[in-house]
Amino acid sequence: MVCCGFIVCWSPNQVIFFLSSISYAIDYGGWFYHFTVVLVFTNSCINPLIYAGKYREFQDGVKRLVSKLTPDQQQSQVHVAAIF
Repeated sequence: MVCCGFIVCWSPNQVIFFLSSISYAIDYGGWFYHFTVVLVFTNSCINPLIYAGKYREFQDGVKRLVSKLTPDQQQSQVHVAAIF
């Protein structure tokens, strides 16, 4: 799933850079180039969602991380942060 997202999001942009490297005229101000850049950024946004929905180990890790922050610990961390 992560690989599919990577391929879909990065391929158009890499095709543009490949065409540019073989001296094909590319309009870097055009809508299609900007669309490919948005796809690249979108890949970074969807990866955590894919991991959270698909991989049990990732879900368990997030639960462990959140469970370590009990209300008492959160207050002491805020108090320490306020002092410094």
